[in-house]
Amino acid sequence: MMLNQENISPSISSNFLKLIFGETSIPKAFRIGMDLLIVLAMIGIAKVAGIIGVGLLVFLVVAGPLAISVLWKTAIGVYILIIIAFFLSVFNRLTPGVPLGIGIDFLILLMGIGLFFRCYLERSWAALKTPVTWIIVVWLGYNVLAIANPIAPSRVAWFYVVRPVLAYAMLFFFTNHIMKSIDDIRRILMFFFGVVLIAAGWGIYQAWFGLFQWELNYLYQKDLVHLVFNYGVWRSIGPIGSPAQYGIIMAEFFTMAIILAGAYKKRSAKIYFYFVGFFCLLAMVYSGTRSAYIIPPLSLFTYIVIKRNPKYYLIIVAMAMGLVVIANIESHNFYINRIQTIFKASEDKSYQIREENRAIIMPWIARHPIGGGLGSTGVWGQRFSPNTFLANFPPDSGLIRVAVELGWIGLIIFLTLYALVLLKGVIGYWRTTDPQFKAIIASILSGIAPLLLVETSQEVVGVFPMSLLFWIMISIMFSAIKLSKNQVELKKSNK
Repeated sequence: MMLNQENISPSISSNFLKLIFGETSIPKAFRIGMDLLIVLAMIGIAKVAGIIGVGLLVFLVVAGPLAISVLWKTAIGVYILIIIAFFLSVFNRLTPGVPLGIGIDFLILLMGIGLFFRCYLERSWAALKTPVTWIIVVWLGYNVLAIANPIAPSRVAWFYVVRPVLAYAMLFFFTNHIMKSIDDIRRILMFFFGVVLIAAGWGIYQAWFGLFQWELNYLYQKDLVHLVFNYGVWRSIGPIGSPAQYGIIMAEFFTMAIILAGAYKKRSAKIYFYFVGFFCLLAMVYSGTRSAYIIPPLSLFTYIVIKRNPKYYLIIVAMAMGLVVIANIESHNFYINRIQTIFKASEDKSYQIREENRAIIMPWIARHPIGGGLGSTGVWGQRFSPNTFLANFPPDSGLIRVAVELGWIGLIIFLTLYALVLLKGVIGYWRTTDPQFKAIIASILSGIAPLLLVETSQEVVGVFPMSLLFWIMISIMFSAIKLSKNQVELKKSNK
């Protein structure tokens, strides 16, 4: 008797496809069988290869399902990368020499393959359609074309720099793809600030009880103590590892948390965001980062400007008066003194050196419209093209680095990208009527707007982890604008 294949094959194939796409679960009997096989395999490997072999097997058992998950569930990958952004430095300090960055690239590659495949099958490329897609493509394309720069001293340096530039920008589209409702935005923000709370608590612990011994060991081994220990005080570095990056991130999320508290009606949610904001404020202060100290007032100023409400202008006056008091008060407190040096920049040696370096490099930038090539300056320049003029030049600024490596043409593209993000964000905010969407958009706008000013004296957006977090945050902002617009159109159609 012949089996009717028409009745059997479709069922098998359809169930298999549902399993691959994550629409159904693996049968219980099969899972139990796999668990038994894994246990037996671990016992066998332990006898042959010892604990290292078992560790490798555990890694594969975790990495395998994880790889399949992010391939079909982009959201899982985005959430994992948020955690990695805050805690990668911890693993780098515990396991120096391990190329963990390649793991991030591989994770993003899997997410990209999965998203492309789903878009192709669904014949929908909505994930790539945003108000700033074209300028992002121009920016990334210009970075890719930098390999052809005739005066670039190293093509290998270009590869090391362009790899994260391309990979991290993909997170903008991945995040846009998974933000399908207001609940998705609420969920990722709650998760985001949960991770931020842990990072803030870490820095506060360091300020109150000191750095962990393994953190001190790393700082001494890498000769980084001079960056963290200033005037007899250990600056908090949190899990980020750099007091500058840590302070800037804490400052940004402090302002975002305070504004976001107004986006939630539930009292518990408001308390949560105020609590996170308070922790971020303390962590920011303990970082001792002067660039971070100017972010909250600039964020507040941005928020008041886009609100376009005259009654808030009094807050600007009060804020200015408060800054005047802090600038002139006599104090022996390390953190207050750090804030006061912001108002005496011309007397600061680091500021004077930075100005001298700019005076030296400006004529060179003017003569080189496409720059000296990606990776020609800073750490990568010293590694791949030592003893060259650019390799020995300390950029000390995100904008100067862009101008040196990609020329003033690259700088114009970068500033255009940043300006369009802010402009489209502000216009989207003004057109949004839903209070919750408005608060989400305003919080992110107020958080990223000051970074452009900070870029004049510090590398921010181009340095990990902000180079990764920046794309996720602006994607959440544009998703909120899109969902708000869809909500208005739906209400009009229902009338």
